Amino acid sequence: MRGHKRKFFPESFDHIFQHALGYRVIFYSLEDRLVFYTIFAVAAWRYDVKVLTLALMYNHFHTIIHCVSSKVRALFIGTVTSTFAMAFNRDIGRKGALFEKAYGNAPKSSEKKIRTCIAYNFNNSVEKGLFTRAEQDRWNFLAYVVSDHPFSKPLIPGRIPHRMQWRLKEVDAHVRDKAYMRYATLRRLFKGLGGDEREQLTDYIISHFRPFDIPALLNFYKDYPSMILAVNSNTGSEYEIKEEYRPDSDCIYTQMLEVIDHSSFADKPHAILSASIEKKTQIAFQLKKLTGALDYQIARLLHT
Repeated sequence: MRGHKRKFFPESFDHIFQHALGYRVIFYSLEDRLVFYTIFAVAAWRYDVKVLTLALMYNHFHTIIHCVSSKVRALFIGTVTSTFAMAFNRDIGRKGALFEKAYGNAPKSSEKKIRTCIAYNFNNSVEKGLFTRAEQDRWNFLAYVVSDHPFSKPLIPGRIPHRMQWRLKEVDAHVRDKAYMRYATLRRLFKGLGGDEREQLTDYIISHFRPFDIPALLNFYKDYPSMILAVNSNTGSEYEIKEEYRPDSDCIYTQMLEVIDHSSFADKPHAILSASIEKKTQIAFQLKKLTGALDYQIARLLHT
């Protein structure tokens, strides 16, 4: 934020909040989330950022991090958002900004404030009506604290089909080279896989790129069950970051994207942003008819 000197305390964790330009949707698909997540992980490794949490919502993300300096913090957030925006735009031939220029940050120093912020981060999707318990959400990564495959069947060594073996090796190579997963790569890896195998590959990518300092996170609680109990008992709060509040459930975006999934944009949902005005008008009519979405919700999905 121009003219605004951000607070930085060397011993504190920072709650970072960054939303898309105009709160528009930016995470349309599995590929969008995995591209962002792997970019985030690679940047965390590069800048030696200690990460406690990351939560991906449809039009923004939250994270709790510790950086050695305010300069590193700015470089980290700037690298993540600019790299994702370039990858996103390149994939659909789009130009222009994707995120707001300024991100929100709030230093957290006491254990009580950090625990409250952790609960707030993990409960974003619960507060927006997407889940009833925080650990049900794949994209707050809570379930990955104690499992490498919380949403899929385990991959058993010696019994992994050849069609999966080469895919896993390619993920391993990206992790070894500290290279994020690109859209084209992800589509090639997921092509031809059934539902169970897609879930296994998704869990494999998330668990192998995992950037979280799990011991540091659990250090704020007695153990994992205690953390789960605390998180689900108190949704947390955040008054130091100005975040838009709307009471509407985010389930409407899930419903609208299901409609998009049955359209000509099924293979690349965010390509809808490059559609003509006429096409967007047709889709907007269908979305309103089939889901009852409000005008502002449709506008955020279509970037109109």
